[in-house]
Amino acid sequence: MAIIAMFASQGKSLLENYKVLFILLVPILLFFTINFIVGRFVGKIIKLNYQDSVSLSLTTLARNSPVALTIAVAAFPDKPLIALVLIIGPLIELPVLFLVSKILLGIKLRKELYQNNYSS
Repeated sequence: MAIIAMFASQGKSLLENYKVLFILLVPILLFFTINFIVGRFVGKIIKLNYQDSVSLSLTTLARNSPVALTIAVAAFPDKPLIALVLIIGPLIELPVLFLVSKILLGIKLRKELYQNNYSS
């Protein structure tokens, strides 16, 4: 809800400063990629089952963006670009989490197919 309210109030700033989105896109995508790889690696090392491994991956990727957004807006009400930067993270985060969940399901299905083909 905080993200929607912030986007509604700062939508004009986002459109006026769309280059900020492109500047932040690379580091945010690197953040998600590295966290995904590390989460999967740690899950394998500590031998988590599929459900716990997915939970670890998605928890590692998800952040407390609404809390950070609320604090930043309260602390810097006269700096709309700070709020704008914090909005961009969740706008990218939610589709990434959706894609990661689909990737994790694909990995599970591929593993099950592999095990079924070689266990018969």
